[in-house]
Amino acid sequence: MKTRILCLLGWLMLGLGLQARAQQPDFQATDSLIHALAGQYRWAELDSVGRAQLRLGLDYPALRRRLGQAALALDQPALALRHYGRALRENPLDTIARYGLTLAYLELNQPGPAALLARNLPDSLRRPLHLMGFRPVARVELEASGQQTENIHRGGAGFVRLGVSSRLSPRLTLTQNVSHFGQDIDLPDPRRPRFGERYAVRQNQYHALLQVQLAPRWRALLAYHSLASDFGRPRTTPDHLGYAALAYARPYWTAQAGYYFGTLTDTARQQADLRLTVYPLGNLRLYGFGRASVVRSGGRSFPNGVLGVGGRLHRRVWAEAYGGLGQVPVLAELDGTYVYNLFDALRQRGSASLLILLSRPLLLRLSYGAEQRRDGIDGRTYSLYSLSTALAWTW
Repeated sequence: MKTRILCLLGWLMLGLGLQARAQQPDFQATDSLIHALAGQYRWAELDSVGRAQLRLGLDYPALRRRLGQAALALDQPALALRHYGRALRENPLDTIARYGLTLAYLELNQPGPAALLARNLPDSLRRPLHLMGFRPVARVELEASGQQTENIHRGGAGFVRLGVSSRLSPRLTLTQNVSHFGQDIDLPDPRRPRFGERYAVRQNQYHALLQVQLAPRWRALLAYHSLASDFGRPRTTPDHLGYAALAYARPYWTAQAGYYFGTLTDTARQQADLRLTVYPLGNLRLYGFGRASVVRSGGRSFPNGVLGVGGRLHRRVWAEAYGGLGQVPVLAELDGTYVYNLFDALRQRGSASLLILLSRPLLLRLSYGAEQRRDGIDGRTYSLYSLSTALAWTW
């Protein structure tokens, strides 16, 4: 009986040993198979085999590089960030992993981390990606928009903006904007309280934004906005607004917290922002974005929020739509690029846009928006409609 039990234990241990050996990953066989699949461009099968080996405990930089290559080929740049990032942490001198990581950030429209990583790449690889260390003019954008309203006391409005971006170093990017806004409105006249007087409102703005890429995941932003606004007063009022923010990026989401402070129309204003962008599919085929703000003005707080969604319709065409809610007397957006120093408070709005990549350096944006505002004179609510276009050239 004892002998039989020992024999059974022996067979059991032998079987378990063979099973464990069968489950142990074979480095040479796996590497050969991965190399063969990559040579045949069978990216989905390569991804499946590679993931299976990772689950079995086989993990090495060359495998991560191949998995990153497959992720890029399968339009999964967020997944490529993880694989290439792991390979680069194992070997900071790995040029292939660094180049792949740079491509993945560009696929997610994040040029800041891409430029920082590309600084250690040879010029032959950086130049085709337009990521050379210093470019006095890296991007030029021209925007124009027109607005129409159903309010008989408010005329049509126009807005134009010229923006120029410069890459000062792999870490530093400076963007400068000049813009002009004009609209004819009826202001109250004590001598004619029923009709008022038509007045041309004009606003000129200058905006400067410095972005500092602290690390691939961390970015600091500092901005200054100057406004020369004429709201029917005997003189033009110079206003100033400062901005500071910190952004953090992960493969499937990015977050940014910012704070505006300054004086607009002789009133101290502050605005706290929290922005979030998510990529549920790990690419730009579908993304969502939102912003939550609290504006402090005249001793009161005004909450405002925006929710939107975007996605790729075609290889060169993207669409976006968003809606916003919350009455505010002033509002700053997109790191201070736009400052709405409003005569009539903004209550709610919505917008839809098309982004068309005309060529590698040329991007066209077409937008249509509708807003609901509160008349600053009689308190009535009215609607405003806008159509805008922007053309951006990237070197």
